[in-house]
Amino acid sequence: MICALVLETGTAVLLTWLTWRAASGSLARNGVAGVRTRVTMASDAAWRIGHRAALRPTIITGSLTVAWCVVAITVPSLRSRTSVLVAAGLLLGGTLLTIPAAHRAVRRALPES
Repeated sequence: MICALVLETGTAVLLTWLTWRAASGSLARNGVAGVRTRVTMASDAAWRIGHRAALRPTIITGSLTVAWCVVAITVPSLRSRTSVLVAAGLLLGGTLLTIPAAHRAVRRALPES
């Protein structure tokens, strides 16, 4: 269980870092990492705008996931499959919330997208 929770912690940190890089312009539009939808991939401007909007929910999700994993690792009674599933749910749910945030921001800033 500890390995799975550490892995989820690393995933949360990685997703937050990649979103921050895309939002700041240091991670160019690509087909591997980031919010890769038709809307955000439409242009470099859409990529940056979408990731700037996705950054806040990503930071919140990443922070909650890391905090949960640290608590679950340090409290022996929480080292269970349920804790791993809670962490995965936090991460997945939060990640899915970034997509509408990114799309709204792009459509507001670039109405033709």
